[in-house]
Amino acid sequence: MESRKIGIYNQLFKKLCTKQELAELFDVSTKTIENTVKVCEDIVYSKKLGSYHFKDLLPNYISYQNYFTLFKDSVSNPIIKKDFLMIGASLHNKFNETMISTSQLSELSRKIIKVEIAINHNCIIKVEYTGNNKQKEEKYIQPKQIFTSGSIYYLSLAYDKRNKEKIGEERQFAFNGIESIEPVEYLKDTMFRSKEDVNAFGCFKNARTIRLKLQDAAANFFKREGLFETNSFRFLSELTTNEIEVEMIYNYNLEVVKLIQQWLPQITIVDHSKEAQEIIEEIKRNYQTFIDSF
Repeated sequence: MESRKIGIYNQLFKKLCTKQELAELFDVSTKTIENTVKVCEDIVYSKKLGSYHFKDLLPNYISYQNYFTLFKDSVSNPIIKKDFLMIGASLHNKFNETMISTSQLSELSRKIIKVEIAINHNCIIKVEYTGNNKQKEEKYIQPKQIFTSGSIYYLSLAYDKRNKEKIGEERQFAFNGIESIEPVEYLKDTMFRSKEDVNAFGCFKNARTIRLKLQDAAANFFKREGLFETNSFRFLSELTTNEIEVEMIYNYNLEVVKLIQQWLPQITIVDHSKEAQEIIEEIKRNYQTFIDSF
């Protein structure tokens, strides 16, 4: 693929582009840009927007650099992730020139690419989504941010006014529940992308914190796996060789309950807040229910 065409794909991945913008970027005429693009069936020109964009949000090709940047969070181990980022930075130019056919990618990758482009282009999308209640719903959304929790990809979003209810409500959709994605409307004077800390339970802007003490295997696991480099935990102090104190940032008690139940008896709560007492009582109820089941 010629370098100008590669450059156009890379630019359109990041934003809507006018003919003049592309002409100035590549130091050619707008006519040359038109001739370059007209053989790309996946790139269309919108008179309404005055810009080029990808048909149905999905390009036929994506550079390895853009793919690498988009999917780097699939490397859940933060230590290995640093190595990946270093390699990507050192090979930036080569990666930008290496193109991948999206037709060869998984359906999950293609869905994530489409949503990332919708975010970059500030495009309202219509999705079919099946949540935990197993009911398929059609939703109009403003996509905000793609993130991972473990190996699962999520989309942080806000409901668009076309839903006629819960307008502006922020939600998180798991990508494995999204079945279809259609572009609805490109908005010029707004910015969809959010960079707030978020997890599968919501945005951290109203999050709570709780102090925990970890011992032995639990403490070693947290230190070894680099979990303090994530947005969910902060290292507070090393009490002994085998004991550490941490702060967990969370939205719902369920998050803390799951963690404590996973690591008992090598984890304890060391603060006395009302929320901490609620969590302790919930864990007691869970274990009593488990014992009563026998």
